[in-house]
Amino acid sequence: MELEIELTENLIAPSLTTQPNGRLRLSFHWRDEIRRVLEHVSHPLRNEVLDGFIELWSCDESARSFEKLNETTVLIRSKQID
Repeated sequence: MELEIELTENLIAPSLTTQPNGRLRLSFHWRDEIRRVLEHVSHPLRNEVLDGFIELWSCDESARSFEKLNETTVLIRSKQID
């Protein structure tokens, strides 16, 4: 399963949602800690992907891609493995 982490400067409630393309996206304010965020969001697949989000958050740039969505938001995606 492909994962996305959306970091924003906007004050938002953390959320974990399934995108139309099937990726799971975890969205939260950039100052929040990812472990604490994951404890507070609900989603049917949360427990199955918790370790995947931690790995995506902490991996080096060779395993993830960055996309600036707008002035306040960045999206981190797990890269496709060829």
